[in-house]
Amino acid sequence: MSIPYIISVMSHDRIGIIADVTAAIKALHGNLEDLSQTVVRGYFSMILLARFPDGTTEDNLRQALHAVKDLATFEIGIEPFQEDIPTAPPPADADSTYVLTASGPDHIGLVAALAEYLRQKDINIIDLATRRENDDYIMMFLVSLPPTLDVAKLQRSLKIAMEEFGLEVGLRHRALFRRANDI
Repeated sequence: MSIPYIISVMSHDRIGIIADVTAAIKALHGNLEDLSQTVVRGYFSMILLARFPDGTTEDNLRQALHAVKDLATFEIGIEPFQEDIPTAPPPADADSTYVLTASGPDHIGLVAALAEYLRQKDINIIDLATRRENDDYIMMFLVSLPPTLDVAKLQRSLKIAMEEFGLEVGLRHRALFRRANDI
């Protein structure tokens, strides 16, 4: 039997954070199942799922992570992973996964507006990256579309809905997006 934990780490970025955190997990015989990490304007953040042998407690994990050089000042969150909590279903297959890009003049509420639009269309956001560049705000969503959704109608509706926010939007199948960006 094993105990799964969700662990989050946030700090000023520096070289070696992932090596340090994963070494501490390895020392407790933890097995990584999933990990996502990014740096936003000099701040490192990571969230991961790891399984540990029975008897491993949140205190054991916290002590192991704080014992690592330079991790004592990090913000660390640890929570038991509850596998029975319903989550959004993963994409049924690669055919339902699309890349949605949006950019326009930066102002309050852009991500909220687009996220609400997607929710109303029953579209799941799988991944999201944004950044401000000069006076523009750029967003890239990886989304999973419901199988019955008409993509051409969605593209038209999306462009109309986001005009009021000054956003230019694009929606491409993930495979097509990859090929176009490999050139």
